[in-house]
Amino acid sequence: MAMSDDALIMDREEALGIAEQAMAASDADAIEVNVHASRSGLTRFASNHIHQNVSERTVSITVRAVVGESVGVASTNDHTDDGLADVVERAQALASLATPDEEFPGLPGPGELPAPVRGAAGTAGFGPAERAEAVRTCIEIARERGQTAAGACSADISAHAVANSLGVRAWEESTVAHMRMVFSAADSTGYAEAFAEDASEIAPRALAEVAADKCSRSAGPRAVDPGRWDVILEPPAVADMLMFLGFSAFNGLSCHEGRSPLCGRMGERVCAESLTLVDHGLDPRTLRSSFDFEGVRRQRVELLVEGVAENVVHDSRSAALMGEESTGHAPPPGSTRGPMPTNMILQPGEVSVEEMIASTDRGLLVTRFHYTNLVDPRQAIFTGMTRDGTFLIEGGEIVGGVRNLRFTENMLEALSRVEAVGRDGWLGQTAWPPALRIADFRFTSATEF
Repeated sequence: MAMSDDALIMDREEALGIAEQAMAASDADAIEVNVHASRSGLTRFASNHIHQNVSERTVSITVRAVVGESVGVASTNDHTDDGLADVVERAQALASLATPDEEFPGLPGPGELPAPVRGAAGTAGFGPAERAEAVRTCIEIARERGQTAAGACSADISAHAVANSLGVRAWEESTVAHMRMVFSAADSTGYAEAFAEDASEIAPRALAEVAADKCSRSAGPRAVDPGRWDVILEPPAVADMLMFLGFSAFNGLSCHEGRSPLCGRMGERVCAESLTLVDHGLDPRTLRSSFDFEGVRRQRVELLVEGVAENVVHDSRSAALMGEESTGHAPPPGSTRGPMPTNMILQPGEVSVEEMIASTDRGLLVTRFHYTNLVDPRQAIFTGMTRDGTFLIEGGEIVGGVRNLRFTENMLEALSRVEAVGRDGWLGQTAWPPALRIADFRFTSATEF
């Protein structure tokens, strides 16, 4: 790939050039092309040894062709002349065979875009040797503690371009470094994880110390009865909950179709007054993105303001169905899930996790959730288990680990019982939340581990 000096993988000219070439091969009524160039490096480890190191570089092209009121989508990773002509032909053939989509609003026209997001050179240079050194640090700490480490360390760089026959032209870069680990001992485990745009912000030693400490402190877990417990959810658990709320509650298509728990509740207080949630693709606390898969600028959207449901996010389809404007949250072409907020920020409070613990007479500290799923999207009910560091709090102190518990809880009702909001946030894949202390969280059964 020919690149300008400052492009990490594919510059604007080359990416949009591929899109222009594809559009030139089309005789559809309208056409949209997404070009995504990526390079991914991954190092996995288990049993205190690296067991896999892989790297992948690819260019994918997705074409959405419009013929009358019908739409066809086709993809390829062949960006030669013949490959582009073929994927356009397939998309048009699918459109000609598809049932007319009377709700298709048409492709969006061009709009003003901010300066493109640029990736971090530190992540582009975080190669196999650097990842191995990060893993080595973690394994050393696990061995020092008599524990076993497993996890993964990755660095991804990408360039994304969108162009359509109405004049949309958008391009940006992104980088994501990620490190995740679980330390285990005879009867306990501990977890730590970090995401960053710049790999230099990942601190392997600090993460390993967290995982090792959680593993040590949760040794000899005791059984506790399921039921209603006051809980302190650390940020990874909160991020999991927000991801499901984003998918089910703040999705414009879900609202239109009556599947959102916020249907008919806009302007009502649905959560604790202490909670304000916004989605903002350019917030530096998140994994940034300036436009969506339709090339529409991502807007800052206030989802909750002091517990009041204010807005949902939209792509072109849901916006047209609800008489709104797109907020720049379109998913990849061909997806039926509807728009979803992926840069959520839960505004922090003023207390630390340690202060939450000190003010809790009896409760549980939950490091993260595992195997979570929606039970009833319309009622905002989800279920899952605690994992890799669940602790009993008595008299304002952690007194030991407990065996994991399964929960089934209404997310909005749980968030209505928030008693404290942490001051320190954590970056997950789709959200930046602080810790929360929630009263009467519902656990339905216990495990033997």
